[in-house]
Amino acid sequence: MSDADRRRGLAAFADVMQFTPPDVPGDLFLDTTIEHLFGAVWARPGLGIRERRLVTLTLLMTLGNEMTLRLHFGAAMKSGDLSDTEIDELILHVAHYGGWPLAAVASQVVRQLRTERASGT
Repeated sequence: MSDADRRRGLAAFADVMQFTPPDVPGDLFLDTTIEHLFGAVWARPGLGIRERRLVTLTLLMTLGNEMTLRLHFGAAMKSGDLSDTEIDELILHVAHYGGWPLAAVASQVVRQLRTERASGT
């Protein structure tokens, strides 16, 4: 990809994830994540970041991956894209359609993030 595509991907990554990606020159997976996932997919005009975030969080909850949930819920909380009330409602909604145990994992992740936010860590 071009330098402009990479810059667009880096900007989208920072906007969505609320941190700068690690600098790992030549890392094929990271480069593809930045250039394609963020530069081409997240940056598309059809949906805004908030809508993409809701879809992403829903899918991640149904997969139950705590580490990825932590990254994306943390980004949603830092960016202000979703309020605490909206996050709680999303988790409750997914509990009924995706499964209670999976939503319980998401709820625990959010509880931990809120504790960290309150303590300033």
